[in-house]
Amino acid sequence: MLYDLDQIRSYYRKLLAGKNADYYERFDQFMLDKRPHVRALVEKAFERMLPVDAGRLLDVGCGTCFYFPLLSKHAREIVGVDICIPMIEQARELIAQKGLTNCTVLEHSALDLPFPDASFDTVHSWDFLHHVPDVHKAIGEIARVLKPGGRYVATEPNLLNPSIFWYHLRRRVEWGLFGKNQFRLPRILREHFDVRLRYDNTIISFLNERTFKLWSAIDRFTSLWPFRPLSFRYVVECTKRA
Repeated sequence: MLYDLDQIRSYYRKLLAGKNADYYERFDQFMLDKRPHVRALVEKAFERMLPVDAGRLLDVGCGTCFYFPLLSKHAREIVGVDICIPMIEQARELIAQKGLTNCTVLEHSALDLPFPDASFDTVHSWDFLHHVPDVHKAIGEIARVLKPGGRYVATEPNLLNPSIFWYHLRRRVEWGLFGKNQFRLPRILREHFDVRLRYDNTIISFLNERTFKLWSAIDRFTSLWPFRPLSFRYVVECTKRA
């Protein structure tokens, strides 16, 4: 488990330097070019989360920004922030190669955002909140930089899904999920936002031609109302109160 920003920086620098199998499953900045099933799922996820123009959008914990080629279609301007310089460098390479002229990335912590109050229309994060050392402070900063009536949309792994539970249990660095999940985070978010939670089956890791049929069967199963809480992810859609 990662307890502070220095540990987080160190862990992800090592992961990006080694580029092991976990890197290619979760962080490869050109993932969407190589894995059409993942691209299709992420594209549909953004259509559900951001059905209208998101205006000026802040992406916190943006990592390598592998999803920016799709996210950039939903916002006038995107600013990504992350604390890991190697990830920021890979994100800039992606932005340059894809010609994403409305996207920029900066090295900054979500615990101390370098932006004025009420300077963004939308904030987005992907698999971010369960890694934050001080989630109260991060959510407070997100609320601060959002305009009244602005939206924060966060996609997170679902603790109730057996495969997600097992994946995170086997990796100490992922243990934050057990204290920061759909049972705790909405209560913190409601200090600043009106909150809606829904379940979702958008996945990134281990989705390929061989596993897609299994994913499709699980998606059909969890589309039934009693089994929806067993989906791979949950999404919290928050509106900042005026």
